[in-house]
Amino acid sequence: MRRRKRRSAGLMAKFTSDGGLTLTSMMDILTTLLFFVLKSYISGAEVTTPPPGVTLPRSSVDAGMHTSVVVAIDHDAIMLGGERVATVTEAVASHELMIAPLAARLTEVRAQMDDIDRRKGKPPATTHLATIQGDAGIEFRLLQKVMYTLDRNGFPDIALAVLKKA
Repeated sequence: MRRRKRRSAGLMAKFTSDGGLTLTSMMDILTTLLFFVLKSYISGAEVTTPPPGVTLPRSSVDAGMHTSVVVAIDHDAIMLGGERVATVTEAVASHELMIAPLAARLTEVRAQMDDIDRRKGKPPATTHLATIQGDAGIEFRLLQKVMYTLDRNGFPDIALAVLKKA
């Protein structure tokens, strides 16, 4: 019994560390950082992931995406940068082409973009790019209202996000 205790105490002393990082832990951290850096450099074009519930239409487009403000439209909500700004039912029911809650949020976003440009020493851009991620089943009337609202609030360059046909 004593011999077994001594042997197990010797093994425990051999495999315990003094609290510092072991080589295995350090390699795990470096591997994770390497994957992150590689993923950042490999994705040359803008990567877009539609929010849940949005099925993008398919297209044979070859042009890549550019960095832009993203407006997502699904069956229930209109979202700007992942934040819900209006409901689809309110937008469709309104007789106005302008979607007021979206317009207010776009004004805030444009002011932020102009402030960032000023801080970088660049003159504020006269126009900004917006990308619409619209579900394939949305009404054209709703898409038209979103495009009108974008245009009237300083985002006349509008791109529609689609999935490339295989």
